[in-house]
Amino acid sequence: MVRAGVSEALRRALMTTAPVTIHRDISQASAAVTVEGTATGVVGGNLDAIRTEAGAGLPSLKGAILFLEHQRGTGLGEVDRALTQLTRTGAMEGLCGVALGQFLGFDQDVGDSTLGGWGIADVLRDRLTRLGVPVLGGLPAGHGLHPPTIPLGTQATMDTAEGTLMVQPAVV
Repeated sequence: MVRAGVSEALRRALMTTAPVTIHRDISQASAAVTVEGTATGVVGGNLDAIRTEAGAGLPSLKGAILFLEHQRGTGLGEVDRALTQLTRTGAMEGLCGVALGQFLGFDQDVGDSTLGGWGIADVLRDRLTRLGVPVLGGLPAGHGLHPPTIPLGTQATMDTAEGTLMVQPAVV
């Protein structure tokens, strides 16, 4: 049975047991942030959800590819504070990679002299390159229109040279 408004192709995609491969989109704000390399690990993330749990029951992210995306609320400082908190609590120790999705609404910060010329890519680059793990920016996933479903807690492989994040299905 197909629900009204859901195309047959979309219904098949939602029910697939095939891996989901997401390709870098250079038009995304996070696309300018890349640290070369490959990583394989369990995928998990969302900046607010992870930050909220840091120090309050966040499971270890050791061996994980951390997927981060965020929708602008108060500004660049919110992303900077969240990444600083995750770093200081040790939550990001042992990561094997970081995959960056959409950071929507931050385009309004471009050229804002009160921010010292910094944009979202600068904040992400400053905080994440220090981790010494591969970072793949520009994934068109997050709060945008028609984002792909990324099953969290499943194995994934990230390849910055190919610009891909391949996530295994949550159900087989």
